[in-house]
Amino acid sequence: MLKGDLAEFPLTDLLSALMGAGRSGALLVEAPFLKGEVYLRGGQVVHAVARTEERAREGEGALLLLSGLSRAPFRFEPEKTPPNTTLLGGLSTPMRVAEAKEVFRRLEHLPKDWGLVFRLPQAAQEVQLSLEELRLMGGAEGKRVAEVLLEEADPLRAAELLDRLLAKGVLEAVPEVRLPPSELLVLPIYGPGEGVAFVDEALYGEWARTIRRAFRARLLPRDVVLEVRPRPNIPGRIGLMEKDLVRLRLRRGDKVRVVPEV
Repeated sequence: MLKGDLAEFPLTDLLSALMGAGRSGALLVEAPFLKGEVYLRGGQVVHAVARTEERAREGEGALLLLSGLSRAPFRFEPEKTPPNTTLLGGLSTPMRVAEAKEVFRRLEHLPKDWGLVFRLPQAAQEVQLSLEELRLMGGAEGKRVAEVLLEEADPLRAAELLDRLLAKGVLEAVPEVRLPPSELLVLPIYGPGEGVAFVDEALYGEWARTIRRAFRARLLPRDVVLEVRPRPNIPGRIGLMEKDLVRLRLRRGDKVRVVPEV
């Protein structure tokens, strides 16, 4: 069985080799948040499908989208029959895949990790956006990169627009953090300063091991985000500076739910 990773064998090279050998079967691509199937019959690409957990698309749009994956395990299953025909085959197919790959290669800000989630930044500069950019930005918030590209009718155009929005700083892509909120008791921290929350070293370490990058703390139900730092010997509590206590109308012993976010 032919198998490997797109990081070493790009989709364009794979399709050219399979077409040149006149192979029939299915090339299965399995990225963490995007699965793909490309079917060949007698050396001609006749069907492609790309899917996330929520939805799928077929045909050329799926094939072009898969060409943007920079790394993903793949395997070729010989003689696997396509469920239907959505592509006409011919030499134009590898050419279109090569063109699409070049489009993705030129993008400087769209992340290679399509499992990252788009969000609006906490603070963004005022910039002028086109109606097309505004529509895409609104639809992208809270979704993974793979989901947004899959949903758009033209994945190449969507990739270019997302790259532009990321460059302008009006959209950012961050890891999805799925940690349950921790219910903590408020502990006053006396002294100058503000905008910082202190949590017990053990809890901070648990968050850090899971997230593996810089993170902040969101306090619920106040829905405010603060810098977070570890502090020894305060299990079950969150230390807040005096100015923050006043601003958030909190007192010693109040309960808040705290969840880390990137």
